[in-house]
Amino acid sequence: MSQIDRLNPYLHGPVTIRAPKMTLLARDFEPPLAEGEGVFELVSEREFRYRMTGLPVDLNHSLQALNRERDEPYDPLNRFRLVMTDADGTEWMGGWTVPDVDPDGDQWVLQGTVQSLSAGVQGPAMGEGGAEARFLIPRNHSASIIFRRFVQSDDGKGGLQAIRTIEALGVLVRFAFDSETNVLSISADSSAALPAHNAENWFGEPLRILFGQLVFPRLVERRFPDGRSMLWVRQSPVWTADSTWTALWNGDDRLTNDADFFDLYAGLLTLVAREGGWESHTITTFYEEVIQSAQGSRWVMALTLASSIEGVARRLVPGGTLRTDADQAAIDSLVAHIEQWEGASRLRDAAKAAVNRADAVSVQRALYTLADERVGTRPQVASWIKIRNGVMHGKLVSPYSSEEDDQIIINLAGLLRALTREAARRALI
Repeated sequence: MSQIDRLNPYLHGPVTIRAPKMTLLARDFEPPLAEGEGVFELVSEREFRYRMTGLPVDLNHSLQALNRERDEPYDPLNRFRLVMTDADGTEWMGGWTVPDVDPDGDQWVLQGTVQSLSAGVQGPAMGEGGAEARFLIPRNHSASIIFRRFVQSDDGKGGLQAIRTIEALGVLVRFAFDSETNVLSISADSSAALPAHNAENWFGEPLRILFGQLVFPRLVERRFPDGRSMLWVRQSPVWTADSTWTALWNGDDRLTNDADFFDLYAGLLTLVAREGGWESHTITTFYEEVIQSAQGSRWVMALTLASSIEGVARRLVPGGTLRTDADQAAIDSLVAHIEQWEGASRLRDAAKAAVNRADAVSVQRALYTLADERVGTRPQVASWIKIRNGVMHGKLVSPYSSEEDDQIIINLAGLLRALTREAARRALI
């Protein structure tokens, strides 16, 4: 049994963990804020809460630590860390928290929220380390149909198994889908290109882009070569119908074209891994913002789409790129001529800056060039220009739906998809 299977009881809330021993730690090498017993609740897939009763180890220090966090709230080290031991002896870590403290009565009552729950476990040595992330897939979303159809392979006995393996970054990435629980698992052995401590987060980034949803893993395992594993239960945001239209994976063949789906996933994962770190990749972040803007006003959606398009376009055609007909010698000659002018220096500097920019590829020109290469279309670029030149400078978008205004939003979403596909394609070259 995989160590991550131990977390299956915590896939869904509500679940209560009773902890005979619970501690809120302060900074390293300092006494704890308080020690006692308590209850940890996985209220839902999105909310983790705890309630502890106990006493400070050092009252004077605990009061100073609480005041320190209150007076300097932007210093993250002033927060506290929740640790606890359950009735079975498993040691859990609840991560950073700022508790509400009621010091009245015989014991203090401390309660608050955390974003995850983790534990370290020991298993048999397995050779290579690796990472596995498990995602809750809503049954009422087309992603459920997609994974039931796409995550299949020959079981070697003339039948099919709900497993699919692809290659990315020279590593085999394994998909498994449990149709009973509707849980998707993505895993891979650790490598220099896909280290386990990053891969556990990177696995979800292509899914957020592909489905236009805030897809984050519910369960995570980081496995070490000596058999140790770190396990996490994490918050899993709800999927919403509002942002479905932002998905990269759409079109008439979205339920049948498994090859293109996994090619896109591999390209996006490669893109993320080559440039990624602890935070989401830039393109993933654009999609996260677009997804969340779908629950705002049409003006917010237009602003976010236009900015995201510009950001992805600048990745494909970086700032400072010169036109194919650029004449650097002519630019240098004209700049030298302007420098001889004896008028106001601010006008001279403005003229020099304009000449130096004259042969640089603007975002607008870059988008039209890409459209001519069949990355997006000219009508989509025209919609971007209309929004970029108006909305970005304070012109409001109508809050009401109309055929013309809806088409602009549709064009912007289509252009963002086209640019993202091109970025994924280039990552695999």
